[in-house]
Amino acid sequence: MNPREVKPRAPMAQRTKFTDVESIFEGRLRGNQAMLSSLGLTPEEARLLWQTPRLQEVSWLDLDDNQLGDEGIAELAQCEHLENIQYLNLNKNGVTDAGLQKLAQSKCLPKLKRLHLKDNAIEGQGVVALFESQTLDGLTTFQINEGWTCKKREGWRYNPQL
Repeated sequence: MNPREVKPRAPMAQRTKFTDVESIFEGRLRGNQAMLSSLGLTPEEARLLWQTPRLQEVSWLDLDDNQLGDEGIAELAQCEHLENIQYLNLNKNGVTDAGLQKLAQSKCLPKLKRLHLKDNAIEGQGVVALFESQTLDGLTTFQINEGWTCKKREGWRYNPQL
């Protein structure tokens, strides 16, 4: 193996770890922030989240390093309890352009301002859909790759974090 190649991540067992929303939230709610990164959440487990009105109290939703994929993102995009989300972290979730296109059509994220999408299999069409979204008017900033940030009104800029 070439030393520069990234080793593929071993797939996690396809089993449901969480059976109720309280076990997902346990110790992970901090005021208006839900810090749900690295839980290995599958679309099935995430459905527990999408069904709880408690998400209406959350404006910062960190789902970094889970297993939502396009299926989970499509369901997130239809979740009516996400009306107050301003920051959404979807880094490392197996999201593709298809998932971003579903997100771009969402009417359930009217306050979304910042979206993190690093380490997903995004080629570009989904980013264009986000730019052209008629429903995500407030979305002004998204990160696609390490160091690359896009601001709708300013375009792309590179600012490596050293």
